[in-house]
Amino acid sequence: MTVERGFGVRIDRATHVQVLLGIACVVVSILVPALLGSAYWTHNFLVVNLFVTVAVLQNMLLSDAGQVSFGQGAVFGLSAFTVGVVAGLWGYSYGVGFLAGVGMAVVLGLLFALPALRVQGYYLGFVTLSAAVVFPELVVAFNDLTNGINGIPRAVPSLTAPIGLGLSWIALMVMALASAALLFHATLRNMKLGRQMRVAAVSPEAAMALGMNPGLLRFTAFTMAAIGTGLAGALYVPVLGFVSPYAFRVDLSIFFFFSVIVGGNGQVLGPLIGAWILYLVPNALLADLATYRLLGYGIVALVIMLALPDGVIGSIEALRRSRRLQTRIPEIGVDRVLSWTGTRPAASSGAAIAVRGARKSFGQLAALGGVDLQVAAGHVHGLVGPNGSGKTTLLNAISGLIPLGAGTVHIGGTDTTRAPAYRIARLGVGRTFQTPRVFEDMSIWENLAIGADVRSGDDWLLQILEPFRASWEANRPDLLAHAQRRVLEVLRTVASGPDILLFDEPAAGLSGQERRDFARLIRFLRDRLGKTILIVEHDLALVWRVADRITVLDAGMVVAEGPPDAIAADPLVRALFAGTADA
Repeated sequence: MTVERGFGVRIDRATHVQVLLGIACVVVSILVPALLGSAYWTHNFLVVNLFVTVAVLQNMLLSDAGQVSFGQGAVFGLSAFTVGVVAGLWGYSYGVGFLAGVGMAVVLGLLFALPALRVQGYYLGFVTLSAAVVFPELVVAFNDLTNGINGIPRAVPSLTAPIGLGLSWIALMVMALASAALLFHATLRNMKLGRQMRVAAVSPEAAMALGMNPGLLRFTAFTMAAIGTGLAGALYVPVLGFVSPYAFRVDLSIFFFFSVIVGGNGQVLGPLIGAWILYLVPNALLADLATYRLLGYGIVALVIMLALPDGVIGSIEALRRSRRLQTRIPEIGVDRVLSWTGTRPAASSGAAIAVRGARKSFGQLAALGGVDLQVAAGHVHGLVGPNGSGKTTLLNAISGLIPLGAGTVHIGGTDTTRAPAYRIARLGVGRTFQTPRVFEDMSIWENLAIGADVRSGDDWLLQILEPFRASWEANRPDLLAHAQRRVLEVLRTVASGPDILLFDEPAAGLSGQERRDFARLIRFLRDRLGKTILIVEHDLALVWRVADRITVLDAGMVVAEGPPDAIAADPLVRALFAGTADA
């Protein structure tokens, strides 16, 4: 079940509950100590809820953008120290220092984003970890600018003075920031941008095939995280009234990362629970052992991961989902799609795809040895051949996933030989993969919707499948059989609205009836929607039923090309496929 929020964003019920619980925890944790007049617990919960803000954004980076960053503590610390320097040492107002702190945090976040354009995973983690290690040393080294090991005192009485119910302006600001971070993350995950970030994190190739720029999405994620982390760092100064380089050592960055793991990676409420456990236990409940906090983080993380592999909230959510698991698996078929009565303009004449002299080698292996291919607009073109003949390599070259060593590719008259895959997709090219790219952390409906996210205009496919929306939103694709996952990928590709469709072994794993239905879908796409289709397939009977023209590859070379009847009668082709109905 979903809940409609502002801007047309639909948030699933479980996430909606987590957001409400998270905001309630933040408000109560700050309000109750203030009402009781406990300065000790008020201070602890102000600090930990600032850390919650950073941990929520760390969660967004890790679970949504797929970016392993161990440097968020440095971003937080740079913002805080900039406020200290500008508003403390240089004598400017706190407002000026606040803006300067957030600005410097964004600058460092952008510097983190630059290597994210090139490296991924734990390689990126090591790059950001170096910043977390070096930052406090730089603060000490530049003693004349930062006051070094002595730190910088900077009280802001106008923000820390009580204004009612024991609360201060800074308490309200921390409360609002942490609550806003929780709501932002929940909303982002269900927005077009959030879905695209998750797709790019799981499969950059699928993202590019849908017209997304994974590098730009990663850059955007780091920028958003830096802004929020900078805001939290700027508020840290009035909360403590003092900044010291030793408050921003590498263990702070590790704390933020572990908060996500302990609470539950990908769960909106997870970072709050993780931050509370990792901060309050060693720093408040076991204050005498605070010097061993890094060891404490490791022990707590180890125990929780052994007992609850998905984190605290992640494990609870997994248990809830398992108890609500439907016994009847949703079916994804094409009958509803084929019932659509609308039409689209016929494809223009001429070549939709033109490949000339395509060559590609992997080391000493020549995958393509000078291939020429022309696919007429509005036609179904079959590409067949034995395993290792270069079919998928050619498909990858056409879609821009690999560069050619020599030769040219034109899409609709536009030279795309050196164009990146996402730009080729934006020219109206969609494709599927040999292994279906289905995203299991999204619902079945979201998997379909991400196709429509990349286009504008008439979402006829989503409209005609609307009756299945409730069921598909309530289930994830891990329930689906392999054949159903293939159909889902095909429908998502169609939903993205391409003029040219590249299908890579789409019938693999389908039953006889499912293959017949798929053949009907191909004819529907060609005849009713005017699509151009290039299909790589080992099921020769299927190809011969649907193709207008067929190209046969062997050892990276074109050995035959023509209409199906002529290809079937070609002695060389008959010898190549002798005794089999599959290529």
